[in-house]
Amino acid sequence: MTAQVKSAAWHSWGGNLRSRPGATVRPEDSDQVLRVLEEAATAGLSVRPSGSGHSWSPLVPTDGVRLDTSLLTGLASVDEDRQQVTVFAGTTVHQLNLILEEHGLALANLSDCAHMTVAGAIATGTHGTGLGQPSLGDQVIGISLATPSGDVIKCSETHRPDLLRAARVHLGVLGVVLTVTLRCVSAFRLHCAEFREPVAGLVDSLQERMSGADHFEFSWMPGTSVAHTRVMSRLHRLSTTYTRPASPISRALRRTDDAVLRTSLSAGLGRVGTMMPRTVGGLNKIGSMAVSSRRYTDISYRAFTASRPVHYVASEYALPLEATVPAFRELKALVDRDGYKLTFPVIVRCSPPEQGYLSPAAGRYTGWINLRQYGKRPHKTFFRAAEEIFVAHGGRPHWATLHTRTAADLTPSYPHWDEFLALRAELDPDGVLLGEHTREVLGV
Repeated sequence: MTAQVKSAAWHSWGGNLRSRPGATVRPEDSDQVLRVLEEAATAGLSVRPSGSGHSWSPLVPTDGVRLDTSLLTGLASVDEDRQQVTVFAGTTVHQLNLILEEHGLALANLSDCAHMTVAGAIATGTHGTGLGQPSLGDQVIGISLATPSGDVIKCSETHRPDLLRAARVHLGVLGVVLTVTLRCVSAFRLHCAEFREPVAGLVDSLQERMSGADHFEFSWMPGTSVAHTRVMSRLHRLSTTYTRPASPISRALRRTDDAVLRTSLSAGLGRVGTMMPRTVGGLNKIGSMAVSSRRYTDISYRAFTASRPVHYVASEYALPLEATVPAFRELKALVDRDGYKLTFPVIVRCSPPEQGYLSPAAGRYTGWINLRQYGKRPHKTFFRAAEEIFVAHGGRPHWATLHTRTAADLTPSYPHWDEFLALRAELDPDGVLLGEHTREVLGV
């Protein structure tokens, strides 16, 4: 098969997914992608694109062909005057940030994970936080797709805008993404204030706090009464001849804090909790106390993103903004009552309405509740119990995280569900790009 490489077992970043595809291909350009699709269709094989493997839901696993996008990287074009950039699909968010910095540009909002590929991040509805700034998908203004029929189809806000709305959260089933065009902003800085406060008082005023900040999030470590709040305020980027966004010493101190107290200590406590589950409550209190308050200013992407050396599994739900507080209170009561031993904090974020047909934030202001568990610790029982709470409050699952919803559950939640399925059938009528999981969640 074109661009085939030695096939080996694939595993996800979180370690919860493993598969052995029948073939692994690593195309270098669009022509090779088209040939792979043609050959797979002829042989009756499914094709699943893969990026950095940062999804916990089984979107990638296949016994057919895994299409590795790691060579489809780099800058395709940039227009500094119009503040637009086009990159190849396998470009990581980190690489994109460096490209944009060279041209005095930035993305308006980012998630905290930078090692995802651009196409992979938009595939599942990756988001940042802040009610006034678009998530990654809504910054996408153009996409090109290779389809199993042998066509390269382009869509934009003016050409096939319906397809663009579908492709902004595409699940890898509309075509193999070749390039992504994003609307950017002028490079800017963020001032970050991170501090501890009682979680009860914070939750009482949560919606007002979210509305009053450019970017707002908080985390709560189960077994404690304290929230760690993070507020980011947007600042103009000043000339480097006038002032540096963050001095080397300041950045070094912050990275040391991140590496030692916010990463290594957390990993160590997680390992101890795995060996001695009864100690988790006390360990969580130690970890919570170790995270100190701090303030700093840096270039936007450095403040948005964080290193993730500690692997975990995750489940996240998007809730109507007004339902976020009652859902969080029920979740906290569940944890306090049933004594679930969680070794990672619960994280709460927010985002504006999105246009993507299958975006979990489609059409409504959204509060996100993210649950994480150290990879070797039990998580299924708690995630399912939490899911019941989120579903009762109108929640939609983040496509990249663990959930148990099927097409029958999801269809009523998405007004444009049928439009997405119609476009999928148009572009891939034989289902070459469908895997077992996507068939289940889409009902095809």
